[in-house]
Amino acid sequence: MASLTLLLIIALLVWFWQVSQQCHDTAVELARQTCKHQGLQFLDGTATLKSIRPYFSRDNGPGLKRTYTFDYSEDGVDRHSGCIIMHNAQVASLLLDSE
Repeated sequence: MASLTLLLIIALLVWFWQVSQQCHDTAVELARQTCKHQGLQFLDGTATLKSIRPYFSRDNGPGLKRTYTFDYSEDGVDRHSGCIIMHNAQVASLLLDSE
């Protein structure tokens, strides 16, 4: 019984890691495409996981809310931050600094 429980825990951890990696890849690609579409420079080439927490949405039900941040530049000198919020594996919103 203990080995079955251990196997189940390992399977859940692998599943969680795969979903988290998929969400990260989606966030990076969305940040890259948004910057390209807006004529911005996508800095550092990645999005960083800022927070992950349980979340309930009336539309999508329970799940995890992941917040990713990324940096971009309009002119190659100034540095601005963007934010991508995901509910489970779906993008809920994308925010860019407004000035």
